[in-house]
Amino acid sequence: MVKLPEIKRNIWVLGGTGFIGTALLNHLAEDPANRLHLLVHKNVPYQKLEKVNLISGSLKRFDYSWFSRYPPDIVFHLARMAGSGPLRRRLASHIGQQSNERLIRFLATLDNPPMIVYVSGSLMYGDQSGSSGADESTALNPIAYGRYYERAERPWISAGRIPGLKVQLVRPGWIVGPGSWFKVFFWDHYLKTGRVPVYGSGNQLMSLIQVEDLAVMITKGVEMYPGVLNLFAGNPLTQKEFSEIMAKILGVETENISIKSIRRKYGIAEAEALSSSIPMNTRYPELWNDLELKYPKPADLLNRTISLLKSKKGVFPELPEGSFV
Repeated sequence: MVKLPEIKRNIWVLGGTGFIGTALLNHLAEDPANRLHLLVHKNVPYQKLEKVNLISGSLKRFDYSWFSRYPPDIVFHLARMAGSGPLRRRLASHIGQQSNERLIRFLATLDNPPMIVYVSGSLMYGDQSGSSGADESTALNPIAYGRYYERAERPWISAGRIPGLKVQLVRPGWIVGPGSWFKVFFWDHYLKTGRVPVYGSGNQLMSLIQVEDLAVMITKGVEMYPGVLNLFAGNPLTQKEFSEIMAKILGVETENISIKSIRRKYGIAEAEALSSSIPMNTRYPELWNDLELKYPKPADLLNRTISLLKSKKGVFPELPEGSFV
C-alpha cells in the first residue's frame, strides 16, 4: 500500500466547516504531522478552530498567494456553492464552475501541484434500478441536486487529464450523520410526528457510510487510487429496511410518505433524490480490507447518529402529535 510520507505536510481544506468537512478536519487534526489550513467565510466557530490556520475568503475570490506562503501537499475540496431552489442552484453551479476553472488554471502553473481530492456524491450516477450497482467506471447520469453539482464538478473531471495535475474524485453513498439529509428528512420528521418515514415504495436501494468513517476513508484513499473512488460501507439496503432499523432503535413505528407529498413540501429535486435507487459498487475492494470501520453496519451508524442527535438536544423530547401528510 502507498503511504503518505511521515513528514510535516501542508494540508488545505476548502469547505471544512460543513457537514463532511467538520468530520474530515477533526480526523486530520489527530495527526500532528498535518499542518492544516482552512478557507473559511466570516461566520465560523473560531474558538473550535484555534489550531488551524484560518484564511478568510471565498472560493470565488480566493487569493492564491496564500498557496505560496503555505505550499499545499494535499487539497481536500469540499466547497460547494450554496443555493435553494432551481434558479439559485443553477446560479451557484455556474459560479462553482468558474471558481474551479480558475483554481485549476492556477494549479497548472505550479512546478509541483498538490494532490486535489474533490468530494462529490452518488447522485452523479443517477438512478441504478435493476443494476448490480454503480462502480467507478459507470457513466454519469446526474439526478436531483447532482444535475447542479455536475457543472461545478465538470472542470475537475477534465483536469484529471492535464499532465502534471493529480486529481481524485471521491463519490460517497448516502452519508449518515447528525445533519444534512438524515436530519431534515428522517430525524426532524420523527421529532414532529413520532414516526420514522418511508418515502415512496421504500424499495429504492441505498449505499450508506457514516460521516466519521467517511473522513477516514477519504484520507486513506489519497494517492492510492487516482481518478474516481466510490466510498460506502457494506451492502446496499432498501430505504424501508433503513427506516425499520431506525424505528426499532427509537421504539416507534414507520409511516409511508408519498413522493408527491415530499415534492409538495420540499421540491422536485428532493423528491427525486429520496425516490432514487443508487446501489454502489467499487473496483477497489482492497481499500476495505485494509480499513476497520467504526460503524460498518446500518444499525451501528444509526445508533451512533441518533446518540449524537440526542446529546445535541440535551433532553429527549416528548413525541408530538400530527402527521407529515
